[in-house]
Amino acid sequence: MQHQNPFGSWAEAGQGHSSGSLWNSNPAPSVFGALPYPLPPSKTITYYFTGFKPDIFNCCVIGSQNQVYYQIVTDSNMPGYTVIKNAEGKNISLIEWQAHPFVEIRGVLAKQNVMNWLRVSPDNSYRSMEIRGTRYIWAPRDKSINLYSGGNGTPAMFLAKVTRSGNQTITIEMIPDAIQLGLLDPIVTATTLLLSGRNID
Repeated sequence: MQHQNPFGSWAEAGQGHSSGSLWNSNPAPSVFGALPYPLPPSKTITYYFTGFKPDIFNCCVIGSQNQVYYQIVTDSNMPGYTVIKNAEGKNISLIEWQAHPFVEIRGVLAKQNVMNWLRVSPDNSYRSMEIRGTRYIWAPRDKSINLYSGGNGTPAMFLAKVTRSGNQTITIEMIPDAIQLGLLDPIVTATTLLLSGRNID
């Protein structure tokens, strides 16, 4: 069954397409509609997708001190594969672009369909993501896509926020708890997929 990417319009708009913005329309009803709007945490850790050549498929992810944490590489000789490498050059994630793409994250996620890992909600208003047996929620909120823990009858907790600035910078702001939970690799991978502008279902 085909699902509409609830973040697709935002990803496409950021790449210069004439698609409407998800945030300019009436929001779909959602069980997560009552999630608390996070005030800016007193302490966040920020990462930037930048240096697009010419887009997110070839760029780097840097920290606040311009230190490179990840490189996202799509070899022109193998355009069906995008590799995310850490600062040491080791492969962290592999995205295999097909009609129904696959994703694998070293030590975290066995190879599987992206549509199963970033599963669309029945009302197309959010995506759920499972890491090490814990469920997380990606939900659009105004001009950002926010990541929350919880959703299984437990209180939701804000963990991270992804925003786009123009066509050449994507920002991830994370609370320290997200780092301690080992979510940095999955968040960078999920952001790459969600903002790829491609059908990930």
